[in-house]
Amino acid sequence: MKNWWALLEILFVIGVSVGFYFYSVSYEPYVETEDNYVVRVIDGDSFELGNGEFVRLICVDAPEEGEGGYFEAREFLKELVFERVVRLEKDVSEVDDYGRLLRYVYVEGSEGEIFVNRELVRAGHARVYPFEPDIRLCEEISGGGG
Repeated sequence: MKNWWALLEILFVIGVSVGFYFYSVSYEPYVETEDNYVVRVIDGDSFELGNGEFVRLICVDAPEEGEGGYFEAREFLKELVFERVVRLEKDVSEVDDYGRLLRYVYVEGSEGEIFVNRELVRAGHARVYPFEPDIRLCEEISGGGG
């Protein structure tokens, strides 16, 4: 009888451990809850936070410096987020090859929360740019969903 209970205890511990493992690697988005104050807009798809972190918007590509529309895209993003607190939402990747946080970005507007990534595309200042594995909201950004 003792061996039976020992076996049940071991199976229970293994089951709980496996459950916690799958919960921890689930694909539910991680939403950062701390306040993130934008201190500098670098271009039409990236900016710097007050804590020194750099953020690159997921699923969008704005013109680079020297390309047509660069200044307009940068100014549009600046109007949306500069000197404001933003909410950042992670997809799969933490950072890109340059160490910038890869995030979906939200800011509070007069009509409620604004999805910054989608707003840049909607206004014509960026194009949708799906880049695996961070593509969960690309269709919504392009206007095809959500």
